[in-house]
Amino acid sequence: MTDFIEVLDDALAPALCQQIIDAFNKSKQLQTGRTGGGVDTDKKRSLDVSFSQASEFAPMRAQVMQAVGNAIHDYLKKYYFAIVGPLGLTLPDPQTGQPVKLTADNFADIGIPALPGLMRHLFRTGDINAQRYEQGNGGYPYWHSEVYPQGPHCEPLHRILLFMFYLNDVEEGGSTDFYYQNKSIQPRAGRMVIAPAYFTHTHRGQVPVSDHKYILTSWVLFNRAEQIYGQSSN
Repeated sequence: MTDFIEVLDDALAPALCQQIIDAFNKSKQLQTGRTGGGVDTDKKRSLDVSFSQASEFAPMRAQVMQAVGNAIHDYLKKYYFAIVGPLGLTLPDPQTGQPVKLTADNFADIGIPALPGLMRHLFRTGDINAQRYEQGNGGYPYWHSEVYPQGPHCEPLHRILLFMFYLNDVEEGGSTDFYYQNKSIQPRAGRMVIAPAYFTHTHRGQVPVSDHKYILTSWVLFNRAEQIYGQSSN
């Protein structure tokens, strides 16, 4: 039985990881890390900056986004009910052009050829956050998941997957622990983790002991209904 947690080594090149760390350490935009409820150092202790928005990361974004796209494509290809189950899609048959309901039985023939387009239509990537957890003190020890109501648009409710890249090796401490799966993943430079965002994959980040811990982290979200269906959400 799968645990739906994918661990992909060498998803980012070591040189790119170091380039991101160097840019992070020089950034003038670092802020105290926030949880869904704001700054709460009992739950999370980190320094954060937006990788997606801060100009110092601009030269590195294309390589990271390519890695994200490739990994999410492969994840959805493997766990295709993330697409088949929620929406009841109808797609043109690549042989006849006739509309066909997408199912598990025909996903290999109908869904996989259309997967890049489906990803663009159905999903988006959240703002990617760069984070540093200080050696001996930083961490996200609070058991948490990624889906919850927040604000009028409820963006976190649209999250379907979480993903993170470890940017450096941490030999002791600093693991990402998944509660129900009884699984711990140790930071290794370039390693990517993808998992469902829901309570089933409640997780925490242990305090790094042997070194600081640097990561990139974000989510895959459903697009808003009005974008998917082409109509007002009302």
